[in-house]
Amino acid sequence: MASNSKREQILTTVRTKVLALGSILQVERKPLQGLADLEAYAQTQLPLAIILGGMPVPTEKFSDRTRKLDKVISELPVTVLVYALDNVTPDSTISTIADDIWVTLYNDITLGYRWVMGLDIKPDANVAVWDPYVAFRMLVNVTYLHDKGGI
Repeated sequence: MASNSKREQILTTVRTKVLALGSILQVERKPLQGLADLEAYAQTQLPLAIILGGMPVPTEKFSDRTRKLDKVISELPVTVLVYALDNVTPDSTISTIADDIWVTLYNDITLGYRWVMGLDIKPDANVAVWDPYVAFRMLVNVTYLHDKGGI
């Protein structure tokens, strides 16, 4: 059941959409533990995106006539971390990749599911630059409808 939960479907779809970008060459769902993990990737695998999902936070709950929980609207925080290799024009690289992610995810705010009500993207203002790498993150908040049977 958990492998097909709505949470997992959302995270898988965000991963698929980011991987389809021409500006991202590799997408993972496991966080890097440090610079050594990043250096383990070949230069031909960068830019790399890491998709990390938080836990859904219920914002509204609806009950049926029997006062049993029936439907829940939740917000799922999804972090898209991007690591790129560029020591010549890192700011331009960040602009290009961030723009691609923004346009792709906002192209269909339902992510193709009728139960996804929308999404909101907030780029993190902090950018990391350590020669020859650059890194940034975009916070994606997905609002969706589910029931008491799962997240």
